[in-house]
Amino acid sequence: MKERLLTLYRNSLFQNSLYPMLATGVMAGLGFFFWLLVAHLFDDAQVGLAATLISVMNMIAALSLIGFDTATIRFLAHSEDKNESINTGFSVISLAALTLSTGFVLLVDLLSPDLSFIADSATAILMFIVFSVFSSLNIYTDAIFLAHRKTKFTFWIDTAFSVVKVGLPFLFVPYGALGIFAAAAGAQALGFLLSLFALVSHFNYRPSLSLDTTILRRSWSYSAGNYIADVCNFLPLAVLPVVITNELGPDSAAHFYIVMMIAGLLYVIPQSTMRSLFAEGSFEEGHIAQLAQSSLRTTAAFLVPAMLTLIVFGELILALFGSKYASGGISFLYVMTLGGIAVTAFALYGALFRLTHNILSLIARNAVYAVSMFVLVYFLLPHGLLGVGIAYVSASVLASIVSHFLHHLQTWYLARPHHAGKAPQPFTLDGLSARTSHVLHERVIWPLKAWGDAHLARIRCLFNHTGTPKRVLCYPELPRWYHVLYKVAPRNCWQLHNDPSKLTDLAFYFKDTTVRQSLDATPVPHNMRILNATCLDISKRHVDEVMGQIFGYTMSIDPTTFKGRCVRKSDTNAVHDGTLIDCPTAREDGYVYQLYVDTATGDGRVYDLRIPIIGNAIPFVLKRYKSTEDMFDETIDIEFLETQDALNDDEQTKVLAFARAMGLDYGELDALRSNTDQKLYLVDVNSHPSGPIGPLYRDTVLLERWYHALADTMQREFVHHTTIH
Repeated sequence: MKERLLTLYRNSLFQNSLYPMLATGVMAGLGFFFWLLVAHLFDDAQVGLAATLISVMNMIAALSLIGFDTATIRFLAHSEDKNESINTGFSVISLAALTLSTGFVLLVDLLSPDLSFIADSATAILMFIVFSVFSSLNIYTDAIFLAHRKTKFTFWIDTAFSVVKVGLPFLFVPYGALGIFAAAAGAQALGFLLSLFALVSHFNYRPSLSLDTTILRRSWSYSAGNYIADVCNFLPLAVLPVVITNELGPDSAAHFYIVMMIAGLLYVIPQSTMRSLFAEGSFEEGHIAQLAQSSLRTTAAFLVPAMLTLIVFGELILALFGSKYASGGISFLYVMTLGGIAVTAFALYGALFRLTHNILSLIARNAVYAVSMFVLVYFLLPHGLLGVGIAYVSASVLASIVSHFLHHLQTWYLARPHHAGKAPQPFTLDGLSARTSHVLHERVIWPLKAWGDAHLARIRCLFNHTGTPKRVLCYPELPRWYHVLYKVAPRNCWQLHNDPSKLTDLAFYFKDTTVRQSLDATPVPHNMRILNATCLDISKRHVDEVMGQIFGYTMSIDPTTFKGRCVRKSDTNAVHDGTLIDCPTAREDGYVYQLYVDTATGDGRVYDLRIPIIGNAIPFVLKRYKSTEDMFDETIDIEFLETQDALNDDEQTKVLAFARAMGLDYGELDALRSNTDQKLYLVDVNSHPSGPIGPLYRDTVLLERWYHALADTMQREFVHHTTIH
């Protein structure tokens, strides 16, 4: 038993879930005593006004993060200059908090007249603005510690400032609601100062006023969608205290805040665990499913006892604050306690969407949550806090159902052969409309155009072709609409089928996998040339071995001894999971480690070469440009090159020799040309290429050139040169 507990404690996910839960538990426990003192030292109206003002400060703090907390968790571990990243975050967040808090003070009479007392003096205004900035920065430091997987600092710092906070209300009794705010917000400011000290003393952090635009662009590119989703998530709860104060009065706002503080202790269990799932999954992207299961088990172990405790002792707990709190908030507390189940599902899917970069789904489900919350509160607010509780839980349940549907839709889509293994793309700086446009073209317009082109070619073949169409066997699979062969074959009037018993003029071994079995034991006719029949292994490891035999050099490195930057990618073909990492590092099963070949063009882009192989011919070469931010996947521009302009005679000879050694009669190669020594490196073999590449659709002339070059070369190399053995 002891060993099992020690093993559990050493688990990184468990630790980084446990410490935030303990921290929040301590904060909530000491916060409980803080508000207990406040409830007895101040009247209900003062408590309600202070709680509303604190909620506004928290809303400003959350808005001011601008997604930097999420981007920091995702990228800080891999950042070359961590100090610059943190300082940029501090600068941007401070500026945002300063702007938003100043704006609220200027508009307080319009937004919430009951809070206008903060604009009565320069001291109150300055205090609200400064505390809002510090509160924002304090939240950001939690993300920094989580990114370092050192959440124990969060625990100790939160414990320290919470202890101090308990004693502060006695000092501010004469100042009413503003005094309560000063006590709570002042403790937050202390927390930030303690965090800053910890970063300097334990993480080699050096504060400076700096703003790195490169970091800002990268963080915003990743976190823009997360930020929009986060705003939809926290805005309803942040606005509710103001709505309740305006519509039900400060007393109800006080009861609402106390119940939400208690329920918040419950909700921190799933929220902390799923936040740690996000952090751990960012380090171990190949084990997300296992981490999610572990997160659910950890959540259940803490959540179920906590829910039972609140159901049994909830009324007694509220009675400690006063009889009005017990009578006015107990039904609300019961509803919010049962809502812990919906909050768990909501938090789980949120982490999964972020880990899979499915930000559009995250935004959609959070928008459903926010809209349904506001609509339900509008109709249920006349029923008091009970109506608010029902609205909150109902909105969470609805959003969780939508999350489940969107997650399974994503899983189904990515499991389809044309998208298998391709990581979904993150929300970019270009904005939601640009991302929507790209998805619309990639998944709807271009596929429909490819399908239409193929069928128009078949129609033209019926009317214009003379002679008998060629019957082409593709075994054991027929090409799908996204395969090049599906689109090019009709232009040569080839009729594709996969029945080995039928008469056949030409045959392809067509099975879209990385490693294939020999055709010897299959019913394919063996008196005919079977294209790609001996191309049985296109794994990156085998590709590199064959390249070494033909070119005399390879890309593979030993990550445990190599020093410097290398590329880690799956050995399986078409996964598109390449990652730049620093060596030396431990080797992981299923991955290959290769030299990083610099192909940067100096304008924020890199390029590679797509080389079609058709028999003994290389009809052309495509130069594909990609963003340095996404160099392993999406092509953003393309250049059509004559073969002689892209490859010299010696390289052409070696490329064709490489294809023969691989058994590749038809397919495409991915190659890199190093800026350093101009060497050509062959990195991938595609024996079942898909296409055309997206940017070709933007230029009708180039697209037709692509079609004709492939169709003519296939006809010449495969039909006119096909021999019977």
